[in-house]
Amino acid sequence: MSFQFEGIDHVQLTAPAGSEDEARRFYSDLLGLKETPKPVNLRGNGGCWFLCGNQEIHIGREEPYTSPRKAHPAFVVKHLEELRIRLSEENITIQEEQPIEGRTRFFVRDPFGNKLEFLEYHV
Repeated sequence: MSFQFEGIDHVQLTAPAGSEDEARRFYSDLLGLKETPKPVNLRGNGGCWFLCGNQEIHIGREEPYTSPRKAHPAFVVKHLEELRIRLSEENITIQEEQPIEGRTRFFVRDPFGNKLEFLEYHV
C-alpha cells in the first residue's frame, strides 16, 4: 500500500445545543484541557474544541441529542489516581469495568452522557 495512517487528529463527541459553557466547565476547568479556537468558518455551528496532547477533542452540537451508550474515547493519563480523586471531589461518578492487564482504568460520563475512559499503563 502506498498510504499509511499516522495517528488520530481528533475525537468528536456530541452535546445538546447551547451547552458550550457546560462543556468548558467540564473539559477545561475540571479536566484541565486547554480550549483551542474553532476555525472561523465552523464557529456558526456551535460547539467547542479542546487540546489533548497532540490530538483534539471536538464537542459538537447535535439535535435531537442522545448520548452514546458504549462508544467512547480513552485518554492516557499520567498520575491517574490524582484524576480519580479530583473527579470524586466534584461528585463525578466513577465507573469500574473489567480490568485489562498492564493498565489501570476507569470510566466517567461527561455532563452530556458521553462515556470517557481514563487509563494509565503500568511500567
